[in-house]
Amino acid sequence: MISAKLIKDLEREGFRLDFPNYDSNDSRIIEILKQDNERLNLAIPLLLQYEFDYKKIINKLNTIRKNNFDKITIIANKIFQTEQIDNSDLKKIIKNNKIKKRISNDEFKYYHDSFKDFIKNTKKNEEIYFKEQIKIRGKLNLNKALSNIFAPAKLRIMKTIFNHEPLTNTELKYYYRSIRPLILSILNENLQKYLRIIESIRKLSK
Repeated sequence: MISAKLIKDLEREGFRLDFPNYDSNDSRIIEILKQDNERLNLAIPLLLQYEFDYKKIINKLNTIRKNNFDKITIIANKIFQTEQIDNSDLKKIIKNNKIKKRISNDEFKYYHDSFKDFIKNTKKNEEIYFKEQIKIRGKLNLNKALSNIFAPAKLRIMKTIFNHEPLTNTELKYYYRSIRPLILSILNENLQKYLRIIESIRKLSK
């Protein structure tokens, strides 16, 4: 079995291993319970937010695991109530299957604290994703704007300069002769004001 520590370390370096996906939420829950790992069980309340077949799951479990799943289901229901997450479907499952388990305050706190951490991490990952998307879109918009003004040969030289790479003498002469005058024109404040006026008049004339 591949070490989880090794997989995580490789993922930080950009390496990915392809693993088979579970065909349903039920399969994921069953697989977690079969590990008999309390730390992994903390993920189950997250999965109980989605559709699952209670009877299908318990038919795949032994008595100890079934009791454990029932207890986590009760805990998840209490977490959803506390966090004001819609738990109507879970309530129906608990009622229809007559699930009754006593849970201690410590058990609830253990799962609840982890649930809040998972949700916080999810939001953080979403923020990181959206920030990356904004960067990508900004870069695409910049590339499009540059390509509207500069020819490919000019863009190549500008990229070389941007990356702090040296230019050949020919490229340097070409830069001062053909690229720099355009850049200075674009940076000219009066030109920018003039173009803004042109653009605003164009919008008003529609």
